[in-house]
Amino acid sequence: MTDDPTESTGADEAASPVAFLLGLVGNAWSTLKTVYYADSVSWRVMKSGGLLFLGLFCWAGSNILYSYNPDLWLLRYPMAYGFLLLAYGPIHHLVTLPLAYRLRRASGWLRTLGQRLPNAMLVVFFVAVLVLGTVPVGAMTVDFRSTLESSGADISPDLHCVKSDVDEDVAVHCHLSDSRGVDSVVVRSGGQDIHVDDDPPYEFTIRASEVRSVRGQQQFTVELRDGEGDLIRRYVRRLALVEEG
Repeated sequence: MTDDPTESTGADEAASPVAFLLGLVGNAWSTLKTVYYADSVSWRVMKSGGLLFLGLFCWAGSNILYSYNPDLWLLRYPMAYGFLLLAYGPIHHLVTLPLAYRLRRASGWLRTLGQRLPNAMLVVFFVAVLVLGTVPVGAMTVDFRSTLESSGADISPDLHCVKSDVDEDVAVHCHLSDSRGVDSVVVRSGGQDIHVDDDPPYEFTIRASEVRSVRGQQQFTVELRDGEGDLIRRYVRRLALVEEG
């Protein structure tokens, strides 16, 4: 007499990979919590350094992509995350967590504060990321693409701009480091010409009230043209990033 073969159902077959995946996620989460709560000095330094590099990578990478793809406004959020993480990451692991562990050994409201401090700081951090990503400040954004187009001519002067308060407006003064090979300078904002300079050394001043907003940030372009009106080089300047003069 032989035993009947064991029949396996589809549910049993599906349960195995699902259980394996859940176990894998659970182990990864446990490992992550172990690393997060590790309180030795060496672990604090390593975690702080890792978050510092992560913040630098997110901030710089998002800035580069945003410079070349300004329509991708969602990049402002990883940009804000990386920018804030540069300071918050080391502070969280070198100051916040050690302080929380010390407060947890106390009693009363200090113990409660120690239990809630890390999560509260994380909430504040992510709220700041959302706010800064929605309303970016000048220090967070870096234009890695000041030169957008070139005709191939060996003409690449530097464009220097400074801004200053004038009455109830802001004046932006710009000049070229070298005017050789340039026959005219055209300043545009919002698709319109706001200044044309045909006389070297091509120093000009525009007002902030003339500069239009593009995707939430005031910016203008400076086009260098040759004698035939062809484009030699184009620069983009965000008003928030122009230095005070």
